[in-house]
Amino acid sequence: MSYGGYARRIGALVVVGALLGAASASGSSGNEKAARSGARSANGPLPARTRTNVERIVRRFQDVNRTPGVLIGIWSPKGKFVSASGVADLATGEPLRTDMQFKIASQTKAFTAELILQLVGEGKVSFEDHISKWIAGVPNGDQITIRELLNHTSGLGNGLSPAIAARFTTGCTVKYLLDTEAKVPPVAKPGTTWSYSNYGYNLLGRVVELVTHERLNTALQRRIAKPLGLRRTLLPTSGNGLSAPFTHGYGTGEVAPTQAPAASDDATSWPGSCLWAHGGMVSTLRDLHVWSRALATGSLLKPAVWREAKRDPIPFKFAQNYNGPGRWAYGLGFDESGGFIGRTGSFAGYESSAYYSTARRTAIEVVSTKQPNAITPPPMFQALAMAVLGPHIGFGLTPAQALKPNSFGAPGE
Repeated sequence: MSYGGYARRIGALVVVGALLGAASASGSSGNEKAARSGARSANGPLPARTRTNVERIVRRFQDVNRTPGVLIGIWSPKGKFVSASGVADLATGEPLRTDMQFKIASQTKAFTAELILQLVGEGKVSFEDHISKWIAGVPNGDQITIRELLNHTSGLGNGLSPAIAARFTTGCTVKYLLDTEAKVPPVAKPGTTWSYSNYGYNLLGRVVELVTHERLNTALQRRIAKPLGLRRTLLPTSGNGLSAPFTHGYGTGEVAPTQAPAASDDATSWPGSCLWAHGGMVSTLRDLHVWSRALATGSLLKPAVWREAKRDPIPFKFAQNYNGPGRWAYGLGFDESGGFIGRTGSFAGYESSAYYSTARRTAIEVVSTKQPNAITPPPMFQALAMAVLGPHIGFGLTPAQALKPNSFGAPGE
């Protein structure tokens, strides 16, 4: 496997562009406002016709991507749909189950951001603090604010360098990560462009440690996982963090978006330490269902902080149409589309999305046990939402567009 090639593939997500006009964090269309009935998610199944459509969409996602396994969770006033398709282990043929743990990659960023937002609410950190207040040696550190790290406008490089990629299978220390990422040149002046930065979130993770005087994994457990009852969500301190039952994940850098992986492409054993605060966590469908609602409602935050986190989200698009052609905006630690708030994660072996709409009382999760995929989880989530709730949600695309394969991760790109 070529680690440099893998780093380039992940790095292809990064986009640098002039900041666009701010978008509404609520994203509420007329239909969404009409849906503010306060109804809770239904315990029963989706209506038969809707279920048939959802199952058709899931089959297309699995067939086009040729992924070994797909986990889907939909909880809505319209009904519930939770499914596992395919196998958890290509070597043994073990079936995939809905209670299996998996790596959530960059969904970790929302957890790290949540800790920072809590510390802001406690008066221990300010959105306008420069990162140099906390960490020395950051390029432009005396100009970059905590707010700009949260919303990816710091101008810092991605940070995922070949040097770090070469350690994916063996692991990294936090010191090695931050020292190595600091050597990547900035891509823009702070506050002038939106550019995805894994480095920025590792810096935020270190700020959490310095302020709380505890390791990031401990802060996550004490401040988020335990209060919410997240039983199998954690940031590993060693190894991959997975415990039985878990699903294997496939794709170590050479598998194409529409290519079926082999057992030899298993990336499950890779530790999460080279991702750390930006992508090292593991979780389950059940836990992410609980978390996505807490994230989207700001239930763990001071109300004033949550209002600020949602204010003036920044429209963004990833390279190679990773999020599809619809409308997306980035707040202070989360994505927003059509009134749904959440995050997506993509790394060796696993891709996933988890989103919740407060207006529609609906949570939707998508997991593929392969990376990369031609139909990625973000537009797949949108396709499922439109199948359940109707096409006029405010995503800025049609159901057919949501299910059109993109070019992310194609060979040579």
